[in-house]
Amino acid sequence: MERAFVVLLALASISPAAETFDLKILCPTAQSPNDCAILTNNLGSVYFARGEYPGAELMFARAIVLWTAEPAPSLDLAKALHNLAAVYRQEGRYWDAVSLYESAVDLREVLTSTSDITLVPILNELGLVYLELADYARAERTFERALSIARMCQAEQTIAGADAMNNLAMANRELGRFAQAEELYRHALPVYQQASDAKREVAALNNLGSVLVAQAQYKEAEHLYREAIATAEQRLGPVDPNVALGLSNLGKLMAIKRKYSDAEPLFRRAEQIDRASFAADDQRVGYDLANEALVAQERKQYEKAEDQYKRSEAILEKALPPNHPELGKVVARLATLYRAQGRLDESEAQYRRALGILEQAWGPENPQLLNILQSYEALLRTRQEYAEAESVEVRTTRIRVVEALRNSNQP
Repeated sequence: MERAFVVLLALASISPAAETFDLKILCPTAQSPNDCAILTNNLGSVYFARGEYPGAELMFARAIVLWTAEPAPSLDLAKALHNLAAVYRQEGRYWDAVSLYESAVDLREVLTSTSDITLVPILNELGLVYLELADYARAERTFERALSIARMCQAEQTIAGADAMNNLAMANRELGRFAQAEELYRHALPVYQQASDAKREVAALNNLGSVLVAQAQYKEAEHLYREAIATAEQRLGPVDPNVALGLSNLGKLMAIKRKYSDAEPLFRRAEQIDRASFAADDQRVGYDLANEALVAQERKQYEKAEDQYKRSEAILEKALPPNHPELGKVVARLATLYRAQGRLDESEAQYRRALGILEQAWGPENPQLLNILQSYEALLRTRQEYAEAESVEVRTTRIRVVEALRNSNQP
């Protein structure tokens, strides 16, 4: 990429306040603009580590302005672009983050090579933004490239290489490729364990458990969830959000097994941890509300369940992209609640909305649609909408056939 275009992408995301400042006031001890840029970039890193994102944004932006004024591009500029992208990701400014991550990648390619190992962490973070945007095809391509570089550099057994495997597995999971995801998670997990990286290890345990649940391998999944909870409690603390993640996953597994009295305290404890750790409108609180609503629904506490689903939906609508599958799942659950109450018009409308969200996120033939399609078909038959029900049944059968053929081709 031309350096001018890199600069344009960077400056387009920067506050005007960062573009003009007195160098002597900003960095009175600096001998040159480059020295000042180093100081401001380092200060931005301090702010970022503290979670003070407005301060980090301003410092990284100032460093970028200073380095773009230098006569030649530098890896320092690429680092600052990467740093500012990370801030924007934390602030939920995903498309600004994408532009800056891509600029950092392009500049590094110019200054190093297209297969330089330092590209892998940036590609991993860029792919995670695509995941957060529910753009799974782009996420998959980005993670595949990161893993390809890691393999080329014989770095699969490093944290960066394991991250590429773990992240590619997440994309595969969302695309319904559970066997591929499982294999990648099983390769990434021992790398994290050997490195004693507790947060990554806990995440990988939960991730592997989730793809096993999707394949109805409940016994091993339960073992992994319990191991994740114990590891997080011992190494990160009993009120760490990673504990809540394991509790939620174990609770969902108990709900699948219809052990609602076991699921309820797990969900309640997870919500307590998340509410203490995050804002009231954080997406994780939204997930907790949906989980508790499921238990209330199964106990026929319909008014309570509806209230919790709607509160969850309101949070997720604000926190997530409009086509995010987690939002679609909550809408689908609300549809099943209305169906159980005999509110068939409302139920049908919610099923249609849920399918619209999930089809956009996953594609029209993702096997994860099967349960919702079956429930929707049953509703249509109850309403004597037989032609539409037959159409849904044909679609469901086609998805099953495609999935069976794909699994039969697995080694």
